[in-house]
Amino acid sequence: MSLPFTPDSDRIITLDVLRGIALFGILYAHMIFWYAGGPLPEETYQLYKDIGSGLAIGTYMIFIISKFFAIFSFLFGLSFYIQIDKLAQRHQPIVTRFAWRLTILGVIGILHHIFWRADILTIYVPLGFLLLFFRNLSNKTLLIIGSLLVLNIPTKFAELISIVVRDQLQLIQEDHKAAGAAYYEIIKNGSFLQMLQHNIYAVSEKFNYQINSGRGFITFGFFLLGMLAGRMQWFSHIEQHRSLFVSVLKRSAWVLLIALLVGLAFSASSFILKVDFEKAPLAGWAGGFILEFFNASLTLIYITGISLLMLKPKWESCLKPLASVGKMALTTYLSQSLIGVFLFFNIGFGLFTLTSPGQNALLCIIIFTLQIVICRWWLKHFNYGPIEWLWRSATDLKWKPLMKQQLPGLKTE
Repeated sequence: MSLPFTPDSDRIITLDVLRGIALFGILYAHMIFWYAGGPLPEETYQLYKDIGSGLAIGTYMIFIISKFFAIFSFLFGLSFYIQIDKLAQRHQPIVTRFAWRLTILGVIGILHHIFWRADILTIYVPLGFLLLFFRNLSNKTLLIIGSLLVLNIPTKFAELISIVVRDQLQLIQEDHKAAGAAYYEIIKNGSFLQMLQHNIYAVSEKFNYQINSGRGFITFGFFLLGMLAGRMQWFSHIEQHRSLFVSVLKRSAWVLLIALLVGLAFSASSFILKVDFEKAPLAGWAGGFILEFFNASLTLIYITGISLLMLKPKWESCLKPLASVGKMALTTYLSQSLIGVFLFFNIGFGLFTLTSPGQNALLCIIIFTLQIVICRWWLKHFNYGPIEWLWRSATDLKWKPLMKQQLPGLKTE
C-alpha cells in the first residue's frame, strides 16, 4: 500500500515561520496608511495625532518599514536555491523550468498590479530571472555583492554623483505633490475602472521609486544572501550552525546600536542647526546612508533571532502557527491586497481617512489572526493554498492533487 501524498514533506518549518512573520509585517506596513500603494498628500499622513496613532506610526517607522519586505526577499532567494537544487538532483533543465515558473508568477503579478499598484511580484520576477545568471558565482562573490546591495551602495554612490553634478539628491525627478493628489482622488472617489486605469499608468512611478529608493538593489541583494544561505545549508541544519547565527545576531546588534547612536546624534545636530534637507542634499544623503545600515542590521536580527528562538521548544510551539500562513504565502499576500483595497478604497467600504492609523493597526492584527485560523484549517484538508495549487499545476502543466488523501486510522495534521 502506498503512503498518502505528502507534498513538500522536507519543508523547513523555520522558513515557513519566517514567511508568516514577514507577511504580518507587510500587512502592517500597508494597513497603517489605508493600504495606499503610492504617495498621498503630506497632510493626509498628519490627520491623526492621538497616542494610539503615534504608537502605531512609530512602530511602523522604526520596526516595520523596509525590514519585512527584505525578509521576504531573503526567503525568495533561499527558496530559489532549494528549487534549482531539486531540479539538478532530478536531472531536469534548470533554466527553462525555473524560467517557466517565473513567467507564470509574472502573469499573476501583472494581474495583481492592475488591481493594486504596489504589487511586489512584478519586481521579483525580473530580478528572479537575473538570479539565474548569478547562481554559479562563488560564495565569496555572492557575499560581497549581496552585502553591497543590501546596504544600497550603488544608489548612494549614484546620489553622491547627482549631488556633485546637479546639486540634487533624487536621481529621477518626480512631482510627488501631483502624484499624491491624483492617487488620493482615486482611493477616495475613483470607480473600479478608474482605479484599474490608474494602476496601469502608475507602473512608471513604481519603477521610478525602485530606482530612486534603491529598493530594487536591496531586494536583489537579499536574494543573493538568501541563495548563499541555501547553498550553505544553514537553515537545513540550524542547530549545527547555531554559533554562526549567534555571531551574525551579535554583529548585527552592534551595527544597529552604532547606527542608532549616530542617527540620533545626526538628528539632534540637524535640529539644532535647523538644517533644511531640501536645500542641503548632502545632509539628506548622509541621513539616508545611516538608515540603510539600521534597516539591514535589524532585518538580519529578525532573521537570525527568530531562527534561534525556533530551537527552543516553548518558542517553537508559540511561533509554529505562523507556518501555516508561510506555506500559503502567495495566497495570503494576494488576499491581503484584496481585503485592504475593499476596506479602504471607494470601490469597497470606503474607510480611507475615516479610521486612524491606530485603529488600522488593530484591524491588521485582527485580519492576520483570521488568516492564521483560515490557513490552518485549509491545510488540514488541502495540500496547497489555492493560488499555490494553480501555480504548481500550471508549472507542471498537469493538475496537482489538491485534496489530502487520508489512510484509515491516520489523523490529518
